[in-house]
Amino acid sequence: MSGAKYDYIFQVLRHRIESGEYEFQSLLPSENVLATDFSCTRNTVRKALALLASQGHIQPMQGRGIQVIHRRRTSPPRHPSAFLLGGIESLKEAASRNGVGVRTRMLSLDEGTVDADLADRSGMREGADILTVRRVRTLDGVPLIIDTNVFLRSVVPRLTRQVVESSIYSHLEYELGVTVSSATRIVTVEPATEEDRSLLRLDGTGCVVVVTSSTFDSAGVLFEHTISRHSAVGFEFHTTAQRLPPAL
Repeated sequence: MSGAKYDYIFQVLRHRIESGEYEFQSLLPSENVLATDFSCTRNTVRKALALLASQGHIQPMQGRGIQVIHRRRTSPPRHPSAFLLGGIESLKEAASRNGVGVRTRMLSLDEGTVDADLADRSGMREGADILTVRRVRTLDGVPLIIDTNVFLRSVVPRLTRQVVESSIYSHLEYELGVTVSSATRIVTVEPATEEDRSLLRLDGTGCVVVVTSSTFDSAGVLFEHTISRHSAVGFEFHTTAQRLPPAL
């Protein structure tokens, strides 16, 4: 229940920041005020604020408060959607946050096992049973992403076309009870393939942006390996960075 509470607070505060109710470089209400407003403990508020900080919306400042560092766009975005490189959200969630329409078309859904090549690329155990899903993702009517998702069957035993074309993460979290915890990502630029050219709108560009992700549940199980091929036409990723300690 506390997890649902801090997530709710996070969603409300994020909306207030992104809508401009809390302006760029203004200070948020104090933890005590927020705890009173949301009828919760300060610890629950801190969890919500930590999520906001991890996504680059706020910056805690010792002795001064919590400053909004997210800058609201003053003109319409060039891209149909903006993704969070440092956060984990489904495409359906990202589309809702950005106010764009999303449609998913399943290309294939296959059972198999992790071979030596996939084990080397993903870190999954060779011989493990898997489901492999391939999808085309359309944003505001424009085909922009080809997703290839590999799921461990020990965590995701079965998928249907309806689930695949709706939201796999909703199925994982609300029906299977999986707690998605963390992911590692690699972003590369690669030449477009024949499949990319036939399925995606590339507008003459000869390359795509490839995001390779390995996702872990709360038990530390690497249950998903994903390769997302993005058209440069609709590509925009957001992240936040913090200064590392200087090298010795």
